[in-house]
Amino acid sequence: MKKKEAIITIAVFLVLLFGLTIWNLLTPDREFSYNENKYLDQMPSFTLEKLLNGKWQSEFESYITDQFIGRDTWVELNVMTERGIGKKDVNGVLFADDHYMIQMYKPQDIDPELVNKNLQRLHGFVEKSKELVGLEHTSVMLVPTASEVLSDKLPEFAEGMLYDQKELLRRAEEQVGDEAWIDVQSVLDQHKDEYIFYRTDHHWTMTGAFYAYQQWMSQKGYGTVSLDDYEQVTLSEDFLGTTYSKAPTASAEADTMLYFEKDPQQEYRVYLEGSEEGRNGLYDPAKLQEKDKYASYLYGNNGLVEIQGGEKNGRVLLIIKDSYAHSLGMLAAQDFETVYLIDPRYFLQDIWQFAEENQVTDTLFLFNTMNFAQESYLYILDEA
Repeated sequence: MKKKEAIITIAVFLVLLFGLTIWNLLTPDREFSYNENKYLDQMPSFTLEKLLNGKWQSEFESYITDQFIGRDTWVELNVMTERGIGKKDVNGVLFADDHYMIQMYKPQDIDPELVNKNLQRLHGFVEKSKELVGLEHTSVMLVPTASEVLSDKLPEFAEGMLYDQKELLRRAEEQVGDEAWIDVQSVLDQHKDEYIFYRTDHHWTMTGAFYAYQQWMSQKGYGTVSLDDYEQVTLSEDFLGTTYSKAPTASAEADTMLYFEKDPQQEYRVYLEGSEEGRNGLYDPAKLQEKDKYASYLYGNNGLVEIQGGEKNGRVLLIIKDSYAHSLGMLAAQDFETVYLIDPRYFLQDIWQFAEENQVTDTLFLFNTMNFAQESYLYILDEA
């Protein structure tokens, strides 16, 4: 009897093993995982050299892992299992109240030396901008992330595990000075019960960006703006962002993406670096049909973005930025005649020479705190 049971067990195992292998091989390969927002490994090319040094076996293992049938379901099951056994985070994502999936940043993930350098560069940015446009037209906005602003939603065990963003903001304010510093922390804290951060993505929402924009406009004397000035246009109601991609789960609640529009009749032309052909509108409708819907805002990450079509007031704004500036930049484009956005990771020119040549009248440095702390490309602010 025991022998018969053993034979049945072995047979079932072999059927599963070889059946799944054959099924995998017969199933067409996928190039992209929508859930994980990543390109999947394809069948590796075979050479005798790669076989002998073990590289082909390693590539083939990655290929099988990526192309395993039902991969998205298995990934979701893995996330559920890790949460079920009490793991505190899944791929650096904390599962918080109200369906928020919040990116966590640990102190050990941050290089103190790089932070010190970037704080010095931030001071240098203010000094150079002051020479170019005056201190009254120079602004710095460091945006605390959801793990700081929405800390009340985090699980209790997260306390003491996260990088101290408040201390970074305090040090940055010392480097910048009161006149250039925009206190985004206080503004977001006042509205933390509103929908100011996405549930499944690490960015702030258009609403969160608006409150910071409102504070900046008022503090710098650019004018008064109100939510009543805008029509809130819904771009998407099924946005699943970066934190979802790190830890996809069936319990995720999709986000809504908005566009705040002052005048539906106003036309804007957006020019991306390397292209002389302008694009119509401040967002890309085609991107809203893809996984990375946030890339629809100002057409995604580019070294240089130029926006024409705003209010004819002669004001030219230069934003040194990360992707948090995309939603705020769409607001600024409606109040400044010209807006330039520069991403230090991709911009290869001298920033200050560019600012002079394009007759910039106002500057804004806008990063989220954790990108600022980890950004290794801010050395371009030193160039003069």
